Amino acid sequence: MFAFYRELEGTAHLTLHAFRRVGMLRVPPVMEEFMRQVYFTGASATGGIVLRGAFIGTLIIAYVIEVLNADAELAVKMLLWVVLREVGPLIAAVLVIQRSGTAVATELALREISGEIASLRRMRIDPYDYLVVPRVHAMALSNAALTLYVQFIAVGGGMVLSSLIVGVPLDEMLTNFFLLASPLDLVYSFIKSLLFGGAIAVVACYHGLHPGGHSINAVPRATIRAVTEGLLLVMLLNVVFAYVVYGSAFFGLITAEQ
Repeated sequence: MFAFYRELEGTAHLTLHAFRRVGMLRVPPVMEEFMRQVYFTGASATGGIVLRGAFIGTLIIAYVIEVLNADAELAVKMLLWVVLREVGPLIAAVLVIQRSGTAVATELALREISGEIASLRRMRIDPYDYLVVPRVHAMALSNAALTLYVQFIAVGGGMVLSSLIVGVPLDEMLTNFFLLASPLDLVYSFIKSLLFGGAIAVVACYHGLHPGGHSINAVPRATIRAVTEGLLLVMLLNVVFAYVVYGSAFFGLITAEQ
């Protein structure tokens, strides 16, 4: 229990430090770290999303039309609700945890056990300013950008593939899309994805800077803890968002009326 409170306090401290010291991004070495993290987390991760996103969109439309025997309007409505509000941010968050969360935790843990973090402190360079601040902000922005990319691929690719596979007219789906789509859906998912990315980065940075040992065996343990707790935190934030926005969580088991 003491370890849990220590981790909670440590991650809260890192979060406050990252947003209080956002001005450090103006420093060239910190900005260089920021841009490197943006490239690794965002730009280099887009290739693997295309097929997955288009497949998810096609699967949703095909299931609603073929299995539920619904029309194109309901299929597009389900696509918007599922992809824009829920699945898009979650897919991007899982991808960021899988690639960048593990990489950040491993990199910082190796720097810690090799004495590089201690060397930064001896040179009076704050490791939080140099290492944590750029990674938290870069991963938050990159996760938001990946979420928008997933949504575009899943919705657009899903409708195009569905018109070819299921035989639903593309113009009918596009008409329903522009009638049903709301900017609030994008704002909601954008805010959610920013928080997801920031939370993943904070957890990865905390466990990387506190590997729990000074041997090489501490590195994989820190990475595993970062991935596990990052996934748990993303799911918890998603439940909180569902409760705040829709008044229910856990598929209606918890409602605002209770």
